[in-house]
Amino acid sequence: MTMMKRLLLIGFLIVLVLPCEADNILKGMDFTRGRWAMVGVPIHNYKLMPIQEEMKTFISYDHVLMANLQQNWNFPVTYDDHCDFHYALKFYQNNVLIRTYEINLYCKYISLEGLSYEFPPEQLEQFRVQATTIPWSRISFSDMQMLQRAIFTLEKNPDVYWYEDVNPYKYPGFIMIGVDKLPWNANLDSLRTSLSGWVSQQTGRSEFYLTEHFHYFQNEQLYVRYLVHCHESLSWKLPPGTFLPWRSHLFNQDSVVIVALGIDRDKYKRLMNY
Repeated sequence: MTMMKRLLLIGFLIVLVLPCEADNILKGMDFTRGRWAMVGVPIHNYKLMPIQEEMKTFISYDHVLMANLQQNWNFPVTYDDHCDFHYALKFYQNNVLIRTYEINLYCKYISLEGLSYEFPPEQLEQFRVQATTIPWSRISFSDMQMLQRAIFTLEKNPDVYWYEDVNPYKYPGFIMIGVDKLPWNANLDSLRTSLSGWVSQQTGRSEFYLTEHFHYFQNEQLYVRYLVHCHESLSWKLPPGTFLPWRSHLFNQDSVVIVALGIDRDKYKRLMNY
């Protein structure tokens, strides 16, 4: 065995025996401010767990419980994260989605933004007596005006929570813009803020919603694409050269589907005056 191979082997063994430092996965959320809700949504999985059928979709408004979880949920990073998920665990502040975790109860890990952490299943099972089961609805729209009406109507109800961000659908369509050849370590949050300011400056308008579509690296440089959700008239005010011209959210598809938590079909019909 050559000296280089010995060094590589020693380095590999050191990595194996070094313990993974635990991280507080709920850090950064202040449960003392505003109205918080924690919602667990079961996800279809090839390996279904009994607790999914027992608890179904659940909600808790218990600030003390959330603060206790924040204090105790210190888990080490794991790289054994090849399984599908059983639950999406979502935290809302004043009905605004703040953070989403995904949990696998069989392979025992929880994931957030590409990182996974060891997660004992009993940490979820404690919610059996500390949370309430709620309904949810998957609603399909083939008309943008009806979709926007539903969003504005349901948002007036404090017991309704969106599974995903519906702000893009408050506008009838979108364009794609982007930035190329940035330093690989550019701050994406700062970039989004700067690009939002640029759109406002170019158009003289603030009625739009900017979301990151994707980003990638090439030759150690960062390329980012954003969707500007807006009315078509705003897109006319931007300089030529956008990566994608304005399109309706219904472009190339028959309908848009949104998922509302905390509401069943009958309540939806009552709120919408059907």
